[in-house]
Amino acid sequence: MTTGTALHWIDGTWVGPGSRDGTDVRPAPGEQRTDGIAGGGREMAARAVAAARRAFGETRWKDDRHLRARTLHEMADVFAAHVGQLTEALAQTDGRRRQHARFEAEAVPSRLRYFASLVRTEHGRALEAAPGKGSLVLRRPRGVTGIVVPRRSPVVVLICSLAPALAAGTTSVVGMPEQTARVNSLVFGIFSEIESLPRGVVNGFTEEDGAGARYLAAAADVPCALDGSTREASAMEDFVECERVTITPGTIQR
Repeated sequence: MTTGTALHWIDGTWVGPGSRDGTDVRPAPGEQRTDGIAGGGREMAARAVAAARRAFGETRWKDDRHLRARTLHEMADVFAAHVGQLTEALAQTDGRRRQHARFEAEAVPSRLRYFASLVRTEHGRALEAAPGKGSLVLRRPRGVTGIVVPRRSPVVVLICSLAPALAAGTTSVVGMPEQTARVNSLVFGIFSEIESLPRGVVNGFTEEDGAGARYLAAAADVPCALDGSTREASAMEDFVECERVTITPGTIQR
């Protein structure tokens, strides 16, 4: 099994003294760690959340559904191009049979394309609240989403939360365990290859102590997906909030 640490991918840059392939050797029991991973999960999570907040406020991501659809399709293409590498990394990480690892890697692109298609059909609701008065219900992304990925089936579990979060217009912070360091590096590397993805929209860090995950779960303004579970199209509802707009002749009231 391959072990080691991985660089973090935060605000569009590689951060930390780990390696791009996640194959640094762990120190022997009792030796001092020098890679900055242990005990650094909270710091990395805080930096990632700050980057995601900036991206949510300053980029077109939350307002441009065409950009989101295009990015999700591009992400699907790049994941598809790396199916072989992801299969090898997944098989080595937990000793699964190669066919099971490949099944997980091949499930990712279709999931991304599914939510890319939903972006283009996103809608609000309009009705006549009273005679001469209309009402619109608009769906708005909630801001920053935290995603905590478990050791088992890390790639598909990640995408099950990340795809609807991105489709909804949120920016994301992904926390992944050190046990899957090689897989993490490949996934973060894929994010770095997505040319249409604005800087800071997706941020990822690897941690050992769970402090980063606890930081995400405790942040009041960061809805957090802890297990990657989804409910198909309704999964996007976890990452949006509704705003009611009342329309009367000559006026619009929020």
